[in-house]
Formats: sequence, C-alpha cells, structure tokens
Amino acid sequence: MPSIFFTRESFVLAFPLLAVCSIYAFFKFIPLEIGIPIVGISTLLFQARAKLIASRSTDEHIDQTIVRDLVSGEDALVAQQEAKEEKKQRKLDQRKMERLKAERRKAANNKRETADDDDDGEMMAKFAKGSRKTK
Repeated sequence: MPSIFFTRESFVLAFPLLAVCSIYAFFKFIPLEIGIPIVGISTLLFQARAKLIASRSTDEHIDQTIVRDLVSGEDALVAQQEAKEEKKQRKLDQRKMERLKAERRKAANNKRETADDDDDGEMMAKFAKGSRKTK
C-alpha cells in the first residue's frame, strides 16, 4: 500500500532541503583536507565515465556505419547483377516472342495461300459448270 507521506511530489519538494542537509553533514563530520579531494575525485570519475560512455556509443555508431557501408556495397553489386540478369531475361523473352510472331505470320501466310488455292479450284469448278438456271 503506497504511503501518503512519501510520494514523488513530496520528494521533489523536499529534495533541496535534503541536499543542503547532506552537504552540511558531509563537510561538518569530514575535514576539508579529506572532503574536498573526495568531491573532486568523484567529480572527475563521473566526467570520465560520461566521456567513456559517449565514446563507446560513437564507436558503435562508427562500427554500424562501416558495416552499413560494406553491406550497401555488396548489396549494390548484387542489385547490379540482378539487373543484368533481368535485362538478359527480358531480351530472351523478347526474342522468343518475336520468333513466335514470325512463326504465326508464316503459318498464317501458308494458310492464306492454301485457302487461295482452294478458292481458285472452286471458282474453276463453277466456271466449268456454268451458270445454269433451273426452271
């Protein structure tokens, strides 16, 4: 069950008083010859830690950038090869379609020629028979 006396709002309001009291107690019970170097060393350690974390994140970013550059180079080569293969495939398909069209035209021309020959034969038969009308 949450306490009604210790909440985030009460902590925020009491923090300045707690900080002042803590600093007073630190310097009251620890002599200045020891306290000031402890504060200085802790400040330096905190700054060094922050710089170390920042450099690690930069190194990771640089590493990720290098990896991305290497991978993008490989991806570009793969994409070029795929584009070449697609182009070759399109050319082959186009040649195939042209060949099929030529074969269809040739077959259609042969069909027309045979159809024309048949028509000539029918016309000759009509001509030889004559146009006799039956009454």
